[in-house]
Amino acid sequence: MRRTASKWGLVCALFALSAHAAPPEPKKAAPKLVVIGPAITQTVFALGAGDRVVGVDDSSGALPEASKVRTVGYQRALSAEGVLSLGAGLLLGSAEAGPPAVLEQLKQAGMQVETFANEPTVDAARARIQTVAERLGTPDQGKALVAKLDEDLARAAGRVTALKGAKPPRILAVYARGAGTMMVAGSGSVADTLIRLSGAVNAVGELKGYKPLSAEAVVAAAPDFVLLPAGSVETVGGAEGLSKQPGLSQVKGWKLVTVEDVDFMGLGPGLGRAVGRLQDGVLPAAGKGGGK
Repeated sequence: MRRTASKWGLVCALFALSAHAAPPEPKKAAPKLVVIGPAITQTVFALGAGDRVVGVDDSSGALPEASKVRTVGYQRALSAEGVLSLGAGLLLGSAEAGPPAVLEQLKQAGMQVETFANEPTVDAARARIQTVAERLGTPDQGKALVAKLDEDLARAAGRVTALKGAKPPRILAVYARGAGTMMVAGSGSVADTLIRLSGAVNAVGELKGYKPLSAEAVVAAAPDFVLLPAGSVETVGGAEGLSKQPGLSQVKGWKLVTVEDVDFMGLGPGLGRAVGRLQDGVLPAAGKGGGK
């Protein structure tokens, strides 16, 4: 009888202790985000973390999903006060984000800051997607995005194969924010990667990076197509406005094609889709049977 009572007392004591034990700590809310650079912003939204984004740079605002998010200015000229005023705990940005002194200010204020290399290669795009996904705690979504990217690029490669030796079109990629600020994109640029993956030839591939538009260079390039970010078309007056620019007024028969601004400026999850869009505009009929 005493042994039974003793056991019952022990049970009651343990129950009392558990009842007074500290409740489990609530799960910490994921930090709000500021994202800098079109490729990073496109990746964050594609990973389903768009509801955490409270600030983007000006160029990222071209992404429809981010168009209503508050902007923090040009990615190379950020303001610590402007970024901190948004109450975000984490900044994810391309390597162009800066200046460095401002990023250091953000860190000293307690904000986590992480930047990612922006090399315009497919391998770098894959790595950025997966690294950002891991940082956001969504590695499986990152793997799915990379798989979709590879699927889109494989489809684009198949369309190139379908050309069966046809002469590849020559594309002149022009970065324009106004009639007086036009640059052509040479090798080592995002546009150059898009052009090569589409099966076309960069008409100024011998140049490195971005160079000012010149009549001589355009005439020598003899492009079949001129590639613009879609957001620049109205700014330059469309094909008619471009036809009045140095060199382009002397080259006859070229046509205007576009990709979305964010795809012209950075290689994100939309890379394969952008290549397909470019192919739709420039490939001969034999290379347009692969679908999107």
